[in-house]
Amino acid sequence: MHLTSFNRYQAFAAHFGISLVLFLMMVALVFGVWYPGILSAADPGWHQALLMIAGVDLVLGPTLTLLVFNPAKKSLKMDLSIIAAVQLAALIAGVYTVHQTRPVALYVAFPPQGYEILYAHTLNQDTLDAIKASEDQVFYYQPSSNGSIFGPASYKDLTPAELKPITDGGFIDFINSRAPAGTFEYNDTVRLAIGLSGNWLVTDLNGKVVGVQPEQQLLDEQAADSDTATTEQ
Repeated sequence: MHLTSFNRYQAFAAHFGISLVLFLMMVALVFGVWYPGILSAADPGWHQALLMIAGVDLVLGPTLTLLVFNPAKKSLKMDLSIIAAVQLAALIAGVYTVHQTRPVALYVAFPPQGYEILYAHTLNQDTLDAIKASEDQVFYYQPSSNGSIFGPASYKDLTPAELKPITDGGFIDFINSRAPAGTFEYNDTVRLAIGLSGNWLVTDLNGKVVGVQPEQQLLDEQAADSDTATTEQ
């Protein structure tokens, strides 16, 4: 169908429809590949990334088409080409940013500090490849002979050998070696904060992930349990 057969509203609708398909593909990529499982809940940074991409892909591009589209304009093809090029460049930049800053794992070196989020761009290639090859997303830190129990000064110095999956049977011993026994246990679970996200990762005593919960939800649960215990007494 030739451009001259469209009016500006039809052109807007067509542009929006194509942009929506691209955006939904991006959403599927984020949730299915780059922020899988608990990582999407552990790091809410993808919210801002998707909003940025949506702003460019679903709002800016189609709106510019609506404003400039005029079937009688001789420069219409050039105008639309420029809009498409700008939108594509912004989309590629957004996708690249999301990919480079994606979380790949959680790890804990010092339990009182909680889990730290390991991002792709902060790791050396050997460690990143080891995490990609692993079926695990959560690790604890086993320092090398000259390493600090608090973890390396830079994530770039983190080696694959220093990352142990929390399901390997040694997780609870690791936790209790870094803090008084039972400090982070509650109702047969281990609960540690995830960075500054406001969320906590809950596992059972064997390191199996139970879920990610907001801090306030855990506090409310503990307060309710305390009230129940007081009433029963």
